Amino acid sequence: MTSVVEVFEHPALTSAAARLTRLRAAAGRIGAPDPVAALRHLDCSPSAIRTSASAVDAGALVVTSARAEFRDGVEAAENGGSAETFGTWADTVDGQYAAAARAAASTAALGVRIASRLDELAVALSAEVAELAESADASVTAVLAGDRSAEVVSTVSATCTAVVRAVSAKVASLSSLAAELEPLTTPAVQLS
Repeated sequence: MTSVVEVFEHPALTSAAARLTRLRAAAGRIGAPDPVAALRHLDCSPSAIRTSASAVDAGALVVTSARAEFRDGVEAAENGGSAETFGTWADTVDGQYAAAARAAASTAALGVRIASRLDELAVALSAEVAELAESADASVTAVLAGDRSAEVVSTVSATCTAVVRAVSAKVASLSSLAAELEPLTTPAVQLS
């Protein structure tokens, strides 16, 4: 039996899909949920998220550097003239620089946490579904050979359902990360 292994963004899920190939074929024969399709709900690319987080962190460093240069310029200007009005304006802009730098740094840190959590979940899911598929292998073999007895059909169907539930549980565990993303929907700096 030759089959095409689906490729996922996360290599652990590609590996899991390969391990689920026979279970998927058996599921197709008895009308059970597709265990490989369920994996798509958790597919992710932690490396791409980490790369984005690094870019945001680099941006935070640039803003911090610009802020320092701005402060140096402000101090030089305050020593030479209308300090009160200029100082108030400069403090406002300086605060905006600081807020932007803090927001960028916390966004980058959150990106790293999200990437790590997604990576952990994908690796754990891969191991979990591999065990599930292995535990049902005898029934999968029987279904693929044409056996439609209640016992083997029930085992294959239950295993496919267990894979779907495992994916659902991992996805549900992401709700805490979603709460951390909420503050990012509001601009960190209100420009005056």
